[in-house]
Amino acid sequence: MLSTQSFSVIVSDFVSLFFPNYCCACNLTLSKSEEFICTHCRAELSETNMHKNQPNVLHPQFFEIPGLTYAMAFCWFKKGSVIQKLLHQLKYDGNEELGVFLGELYGKQLREYQYHEKIDIITTVPLHYLKYRKRGYNQSDKIAEGLASSLELPFLKLIKKEVNRKSQTRKDRLQRFENVASTFSALRTKESICGKHILVVDDVLTTGATIQSACQPLLEKGAKISILTIAAVK
Repeated sequence: MLSTQSFSVIVSDFVSLFFPNYCCACNLTLSKSEEFICTHCRAELSETNMHKNQPNVLHPQFFEIPGLTYAMAFCWFKKGSVIQKLLHQLKYDGNEELGVFLGELYGKQLREYQYHEKIDIITTVPLHYLKYRKRGYNQSDKIAEGLASSLELPFLKLIKKEVNRKSQTRKDRLQRFENVASTFSALRTKESICGKHILVVDDVLTTGATIQSACQPLLEKGAKISILTIAAVK
């Protein structure tokens, strides 16, 4: 007689035969041991290893976050790269679980360096409610969910986007800063934020304008800030 575990394996193999999973980057069939991304594409990720070095090359970009503690990005972003394809699926193709997977993947690395002992709360750069309603989710929230799971830390929504600005995609550095000025507000009281070490998460870092603006209401309430993104543009 088959055990419950053996039966589950047989069912899983049968389902995989007719409904195989594909790599989110190259679209090749995944093996049973692979999840979301194949071994080859995983090896092609251009990881920054910034979590091993603090401060690092990102810190000088964040001149509007005095006393920034940690700054890190999982991968370097390049056009046509594996990480760009993954983030495109997360952001535009509705693959929410991919964001959780990426957050868990990076969170496991951060845990090896005891970041879970140094941070109190994980939060995200929010979307305006109109954009959230259109997309159905915030891609950064999904990344934060994965991080929170791996690091065993609370994920709380602490920031609100008050103004729905135009896309940052085609703007230069100065225009990006002007576009996001006075855009965000805090959702919690000063008493609940003051003195807390908060990790602010976004999907991609270009100039740093958006995430710096999002951090301002937390800084004003006395929070200690670190920032994290899945990809950073060199």
